[in-house]
Amino acid sequence: MARIVLLLMALSLISILPLLATAMFHIKGCVYCDTCRAGFETNATFYIQGAKVGIRCQDRKTMDEVFYTEGVTDSTGTYNIMVENDHHDNICKTVLVSSPISSCNTPDPGRNRSSIVLTHYKNGVLNHLHYANAMGYFKDDPLPQYCHQLLKYYLSDSDV
Repeated sequence: MARIVLLLMALSLISILPLLATAMFHIKGCVYCDTCRAGFETNATFYIQGAKVGIRCQDRKTMDEVFYTEGVTDSTGTYNIMVENDHHDNICKTVLVSSPISSCNTPDPGRNRSSIVLTHYKNGVLNHLHYANAMGYFKDDPLPQYCHQLLKYYLSDSDV
């Protein structure tokens, strides 16, 4: 009985090995303009079409860049980037590259990159679709009057 269980486990492992060897990852995320310079998405946030986003992987030991690719956001501010191969020994991140909006092109230092996992190695995740956290740019000048009210609402300790 134990041999049969072992044989079935080996067969299932063999069937999944080609998926691991030819890993393809679909990375999805969005880029927004923080019109109130709040440091997070608000009701006044809008999503940026045509923003460039990069995916950068570095060797865990040397920190040398071993992989880089770019994508562009669509009309909803969403990017979809395909990445081939497993990067299990790398530190990978999505990074902001550029914004097409001149009045909203200063990267938010707290939201200008997002860590992503590009491996199936010992993590149990077999899904090829991976979501990255939203990344944002600051608007040069916050929206007058509206932002003050909005931030008061978001940052209030009282029941508004």
